[in-house]
Amino acid sequence: MNKVQNSEMPLLEHLEELRWRVIKAFSSILIFAIIGFIFSNQLIHILSFPIEQTEPRLELLNTTILGVFLAKMRVAVVLGVVFSLPVIIHQIWRFIAPGLLDDERAFAPALIMVTIACFVTGSLFSYFVMIPWSLKFFAILNHGLPGLVNYVTITDYLNYITILIMFTGMAFELPVVIFLLAKIGIVNAQILKRIRRFAYLLILMVSAIFTPADPFTMLGVATPMILLYEVSILVARIVKQKKVEAEEADDDSDGINEEDELLEDFLG
Repeated sequence: MNKVQNSEMPLLEHLEELRWRVIKAFSSILIFAIIGFIFSNQLIHILSFPIEQTEPRLELLNTTILGVFLAKMRVAVVLGVVFSLPVIIHQIWRFIAPGLLDDERAFAPALIMVTIACFVTGSLFSYFVMIPWSLKFFAILNHGLPGLVNYVTITDYLNYITILIMFTGMAFELPVVIFLLAKIGIVNAQILKRIRRFAYLLILMVSAIFTPADPFTMLGVATPMILLYEVSILVARIVKQKKVEAEEADDDSDGINEEDELLEDFLG
């Protein structure tokens, strides 16, 4: 009976630690969401800035009783998730850290900082570049219909802008994802180079959807995505090179150890 309990304790302790990590992450989201709801009017005003600058003008409209409340709730939840990102990543790292090697623990803090920086950069790029261009395109498209009044419900607008911001922030995590996949040997630079043309085509298609039908504007959005893909190839190449150097160092140390053992046997 004692043996069974001893064998089950590590798993139970592991699940208990996971439970507390999840509780801490959700607590952070809840706290920041409450703060976001308190300042939701100011946040909605900031998020409405791109549509207020659109020509032809797109007017925000509330058509339901719960429209404004749901808009505030969405903004609060998004803010809670975004501002809790460092806490969430930190909790994930603390959970998996005991199972990592010393060198993996060493680069983990830098990886967390890079992950946050990539997400913030992608979100800002979406807010200042992709969203204004896409709104301008749809405003021009809608304005072409005679007798049509261009009103946009606040719920639809905030759904559109928050999803796009979150999506672009996650898309900018591509180098980090490639680094992790290359680290465990799933992808390498050769594979990424082989599918480069298909990746470029996909990037151009996505850029054409979210930007006006202007080749210069489309390229302005696609260029950062293409650069991220090229950076991912470079990251995969560096990871491969580091692995080769580590294997060579291990082989050299094994050879030295064998020579030392032979010398000790000879002297002994």
